[in-house]
Amino acid sequence: MNYLKPLMLIIALFFFFSCTSDDNNNEPSIIQIGNYAFNFKTKFTLEELQGIDSYVGRVNGSSISLSFDLGWYTRAASNLPADEYIVTEDEINGHYRQIVKPVDPELNYTRIHLFKISDSLDSPDGYDSLTMSTNNLSPAEQEMILEVFYNVEIVE
Repeated sequence: MNYLKPLMLIIALFFFFSCTSDDNNNEPSIIQIGNYAFNFKTKFTLEELQGIDSYVGRVNGSSISLSFDLGWYTRAASNLPADEYIVTEDEINGHYRQIVKPVDPELNYTRIHLFKISDSLDSPDGYDSLTMSTNNLSPAEQEMILEVFYNVEIVE
């Protein structure tokens, strides 16, 4: 019977140290799509889907899912109502970036569009560009996604 206490202690320690939490949502994530790396402060995963003529999928977090399309036929947003959206356009390291911020993130899409400017000049009829978007966001979620969009890194 003397061996039972140490054996029970060993078994209890084994179970204690082998249990890990599945809650890894606080781990930062870097998701790369084409030449673009998106740095999320919490855990996000890349889900590749079947596209016909482009690379498509979703980037999923705990309560947010962003859809993306990387290919020839995705374009920047145009003619958006000024009372519903704030649109910023700039250039980062030779790449065009358009960020669309809806006034109401729960109803309208928060979106980024990216492409290499020299590719569009060399082949205006066909060049790869990336569009990523999501909707139904709380104001806090929208700010987090916009921070990711504004801090996208170019990977060449």
